[in-house]
Parts: sequence; C-alpha cells; structure tokens
Amino acid sequence: MIFSEEHGLPFVPVTIHFRGRTLELGKVLLDTGSASTLIKADIVGEIGIVPEEDDIVDTIRGVGGIEYVYTKTLDGIELDGQLVPGFQVEIGSMEYGLEMDGILGYDFMKSAGLVIDAKRQTVKAE
Repeated sequence: MIFSEEHGLPFVPVTIHFRGRTLELGKVLLDTGSASTLIKADIVGEIGIVPEEDDIVDTIRGVGGIEYVYTKTLDGIELDGQLVPGFQVEIGSMEYGLEMDGILGYDFMKSAGLVIDAKRQTVKAE
C-alpha cells in the first residue's frame, strides 16, 4: 500500500475491530519511534470503546509531553487487508497540534512484520 505524507510524516489508513464492530481510521501515523500504538479517544467511542472499570490507566511520555491513557485489547487492527488479532492499544486525547486518528507504534510494526520503503512510500505486512 502507498502511504501518504503530510508535514514530512507518513500516514496510513487502518481498520480497528472491537467487540464485533469496525471503525475505519483514515489518518494514522507510522511512528517507528513510538513503542506502543495509540488511538484518539474522541473517535473510538462510536464503536463502544470507552473507559471501563477494569482498564489499566497509565502515563505515557513522548516528544509531545505527558499524556494519561487507558488500555484496551482490540479484536484486531487491519492494515491493507492483513489483520493482527488480539492487539492491545492505548487510548488517549492525542492533543499534539497535528490532526491524526492514531499512531501505529513499533509494537504493531513488529507484530505485523511491516516493511516500510520510504523511497517508494510503500508499506506492507508480511
């Protein structure tokens, strides 16, 4: 799949699966510098992803500062037709001054066996 580039950053569309429902996320950052995958809280509520009593709440740190998140295990994340099942993500506000739906971190890239070709602007799961 060809990824788009905005502000010098690579973005891909993904589909998340949660409790039998799906949601298309059109603008997800490919971020090799992020250890984990993060999804914007404002978007995922429409498929029932909301904080629940048994969710783990954590603090993450990055270039954008400190953010409080909660974790969810999705039925899966799908990129270009390949589903990575039973995937844990963090849900947060993602107020970074750049409009995006989420961040695909290294955890997802490793699980999916992603191959990123920056010159051709392609990404594929193996």
